[in-house]
Amino acid sequence: MKFTRHKGEPTQPGNPHKLTRDQHVFPKASIQRFYNRHSKVTVVLTRENRRISNVDAGSNLFCADRAWDQRAEAGYMARIEREFQFLATRVLAGDLHWWGLEHKSITLFYALWEQRAHYAANPAPSIKLAGILPGNDLSKNEKEILESKHYLYTEDNGIPSRQFTGMHIQRHTDYRSAQLREVEWSICRTEATAGEFLVPDRPTALCIPLSPTVALLGNADIDRASAETVRLFNVLAAAGSHQFIFARDFSLCFPNTR
Repeated sequence: MKFTRHKGEPTQPGNPHKLTRDQHVFPKASIQRFYNRHSKVTVVLTRENRRISNVDAGSNLFCADRAWDQRAEAGYMARIEREFQFLATRVLAGDLHWWGLEHKSITLFYALWEQRAHYAANPAPSIKLAGILPGNDLSKNEKEILESKHYLYTEDNGIPSRQFTGMHIQRHTDYRSAQLREVEWSICRTEATAGEFLVPDRPTALCIPLSPTVALLGNADIDRASAETVRLFNVLAAAGSHQFIFARDFSLCFPNTR
């Protein structure tokens, strides 16, 4: 089965209002932490059993095509990502002085990753609003100005898919993070010769890989991952992926445990 993605509404030529067209499901900064010596990653398209070498973090494989609106992308999503990326940077630097205070931001990020992965492939349809009378049509430029300033607008007497999707993701991210509020996160590092973590296109098994050798695990008391543990988490991640998995070096992701 060929890899496909939702085709979003194109912006005006030149994208004058700087609307984000390629929207990362898993953050670009997180993907870059898995770069090899060529500053790329390797992707396996799981449904096609096909490997693609030297893929850049900006590839549209990792992105939704304007599936949600700019209010979502540069608003609440950006805030959740900023807090998580600060945490990830400090964890990888070995700075754990405030670790116990950051579990909420990890859970929010996990929930956001989960919801973006779902809605990137399944954007919410536009909806008609009862009792809304037709008004003067906004021009494409006027709509993009409003979107760039994080305003909502109606068209065809309803809410556009992009805006409705952004609302859905926000609502379900909050709901999911509330469901997971009791999750305790821990830092797991691979043993010296235990191999490397891979990353699925959607979260599985309460695991957030931070780098090839460090992951955040929910409700798992594993601070050092053996080859058996690395292999198990990677098998679960690959099995739970929807379209693809990626890694720095797949030859290290399924270590021989005999």
